[in-house]
Amino acid sequence: MTPATYHRASRYLHWAMAALIFYMVFLGWTLEDKDGGLFSRYQMHKSVGFLILLLTFVRIGLRVAYKAPPEIEGPKWQMAAAKAVHIGFYVLMIGLPLSGWALVSTAKVPVPTLWFGVVPIPHLPLGHDTHEVFEALHGLFAKLIFYVLIPLHVGAALMHHFIHKDDTVTRMLPGLEPKPTLLQSALNLRWLVPAVAVVGAFVLATFMMRGASVPEPAPVAAPEVVETVASAEPVTSEAASSTESASSSTEASTAVPVWTVSKAASYIHFATTFNGEAIKGGFGSYTADITFDPQRLDQSKATVVIDLASVNSGDQTRDDTLKSDSFFNTAATPKATFKATTFSQTGPDKYLAKGRLTLHGQTKPLDLPFTLKINGKQAVMTATAKLNRLDYGVGSGEWTATDAVPNAVSLDLKVTATTK
Repeated sequence: MTPATYHRASRYLHWAMAALIFYMVFLGWTLEDKDGGLFSRYQMHKSVGFLILLLTFVRIGLRVAYKAPPEIEGPKWQMAAAKAVHIGFYVLMIGLPLSGWALVSTAKVPVPTLWFGVVPIPHLPLGHDTHEVFEALHGLFAKLIFYVLIPLHVGAALMHHFIHKDDTVTRMLPGLEPKPTLLQSALNLRWLVPAVAVVGAFVLATFMMRGASVPEPAPVAAPEVVETVASAEPVTSEAASSTESASSSTEASTAVPVWTVSKAASYIHFATTFNGEAIKGGFGSYTADITFDPQRLDQSKATVVIDLASVNSGDQTRDDTLKSDSFFNTAATPKATFKATTFSQTGPDKYLAKGRLTLHGQTKPLDLPFTLKINGKQAVMTATAKLNRLDYGVGSGEWTATDAVPNAVSLDLKVTATTK
């Protein structure tokens, strides 16, 4: 028997894919917005693209397995146009994800793709010189489906339903009035299915995965400048000079204070950009051994060891990339260590720590200016600085390029500590 409607699974899949296509279009528009959620939106855009590709083949399988309703008779040009639009949809629903896959595979700085954060999707074996071709093709496909096929498809459906008053729409959305008036169709709740699909896709794409607008890291004059906050009386230049003379002429009667860091009130943050998107991150696990006295700088020292695997930039896929051998290579070099053995005072509450930073197997001198204030047994230090990642080999292969990820990385430090 010839069916009067499409198979139920095909109908559900039709509206689900319609929502996904609208979602992808609106989500694509938000990829121009540079905020903290851009990386997540790119990952979701890729994941939904692969989902559409998979569902398209399922849809083709359903069409082969179950009979479709007979075509609505009409002028030959209309029937030919309807067939062309349907074929065009299938071509683009396959071509768009494939061109997007080729696009990310040929990028100068390819980023790993995890399907919904779980299943790794390998890159296609294509040359980087084809990137611009696939970029243009992907953009053309997106414009064709949104500005040509969707208006033709929706317009034709409305014409059949309200002007010709035939069963074209009821085959995909059964239960509508066969010969409706405009008021009857407006009051029919079955129209809520496509309406919710479109509106829901717009809302999800526009308002989900939004991040706070993060300004790009401000340039810091060399040498790296750091600012620290605390609460104590300012140290005058006379006090500084007397401290130096006292430390050289007399021997300390007590041990240099050992400071215990309060992790809850301290942080190690970094900031950079990726393809223009501001990225902020930090490290949640570290140890700090600090022995410091502003009056005995020659006896002061500090060692900070950072667990690089504790990096957190707000996106798991990005964090996995940072831990890989392309960046930190935490499997081989899990720690970064800064040892400061020389301190000097540069002004009221201003100091300079000279030491050596070991990162990614490379050890280099590092001068860290900071501001320190001590109030009784509590001290607060803050600092901002810039570090060139390539000096330490952080970023290998394609990541040595600085067009997507700049060489300079901004550091923002705060240490709150107490002593007995």
